[in-house]
Amino acid sequence: MSGDPHRAALGRRSALRGRARRAVFLCYHSVTDDGPPYLSLSPATLESQLRILASAGYSSGTRSDLDELAAGRGVGRRAFLTFDDGFADTADTAMPILREAGFAGMAFLLPAHLDAGAPLDWPDVAGEAKRRPQLMRSVDWAMAEQLAGAGWAIGSHGISHRRMPNLSDEELTEELLDSRRRLADRFGACDMLAYPFGDWDERVAAAAAAAGYEFAFSLPFGEQKEATRLSIPRVMVDDRDVSWRFRAKLTRFGREALFSPLRPVVRKMLRRRPHSHAE
Repeated sequence: MSGDPHRAALGRRSALRGRARRAVFLCYHSVTDDGPPYLSLSPATLESQLRILASAGYSSGTRSDLDELAAGRGVGRRAFLTFDDGFADTADTAMPILREAGFAGMAFLLPAHLDAGAPLDWPDVAGEAKRRPQLMRSVDWAMAEQLAGAGWAIGSHGISHRRMPNLSDEELTEELLDSRRRLADRFGACDMLAYPFGDWDERVAAAAAAAGYEFAFSLPFGEQKEATRLSIPRVMVDDRDVSWRFRAKLTRFGREALFSPLRPVVRKMLRRRPHSHAE
């Protein structure tokens, strides 16, 4: 591993590894009734999850908390509520729900989509964009400013939601630098990144560091043994995560298992009918 402090592997006790009880990193997308399976959860389910977090003593994780955790300092229990893609309902629905519960989130946006609240229609979700055109659209710049005004941190999700490990060096640099520049021009700073699809590798992490990002989030769908400031693993949350399943994901054992070779076993144990709204 390089001597670069951004890329150095975090120790087993570091809260940024996503295993420690004092910090949980959760990944959300759309908040709506009857949204796309695996990409959404209902407002009622989100409200229930926030009540669980509050009752367990969690408060919102912030950008400054990341610095404290990276330095090994304690900040109390923190829930980092990250929202990828910039669905319009992040501002219309999720923000008021979080505000009412005393939380704020982190929104990872696609600047090229913000000019006119463009459709979220990259190839992997093109079918959903056709079926749900009103849902599958981005926040615009005014909505993003509302999020920032409500205390949300704003970060980059790239420009065009492409799998970064598949890009050439030139394409990768463009995705990282252009998105960061456009968001920083509007909000004053942008040094956090959520990899599209949560997909990354060492080359991508090095490019993110070179582009000026201080922290970046992954989304493991398999084993992730180590973590760095530029590969902080998150737990995916969707409408299958009714109360008992969500509580299981908050436990240290649950997160250790989700980021380990045991993941297929854990997924089988947690499996439910997709996109149930039952509590």
